[in-house]
Amino acid sequence: MINFNSVKVNVIIREPYTTTEPVRFRKYTVKHNEDSSVIDVIIGPEFEGLELSTISTDIIYGQWFWFIGDVYQLNLFAFIGDYPYSVSRERYEKFLAKMPITISAIVNGDIEFLNNRPILKNTPVFVRFISKYPDFNKISSYGTISQYIKS
Repeated sequence: MINFNSVKVNVIIREPYTTTEPVRFRKYTVKHNEDSSVIDVIIGPEFEGLELSTISTDIIYGQWFWFIGDVYQLNLFAFIGDYPYSVSRERYEKFLAKMPITISAIVNGDIEFLNNRPILKNTPVFVRFISKYPDFNKISSYGTISQYIKS
């Protein structure tokens, strides 16, 4: 179990984005250090270090998706990679273990943005695990933004 209070989150916001604007196309790049005690969250118009040829990385990416009106969804992406099955399973399990702390880092690192748009606190969170193996190539629900807000 990860202690959310023992994690230090470094937030970097790339211009022209601010602590409150915009919601559409707002992207997150999340980097964990080895023991997950420090997490870097980069907020901006582009994903950091993501290439079209990326099939494996330990970085987790996220983006707000707008559907209609005030209907949004926060989607995260974890690239399992093109490894043998046992390595892919290990990577998938590591991503599963750190996903709650990743979501918490995004939510609490961007809390001013969320407080400026309270409607987004009820937004669902989904994670897309990308793998060549059907066992790990899936979309999983992670509840709503409000579940991850520190009180």
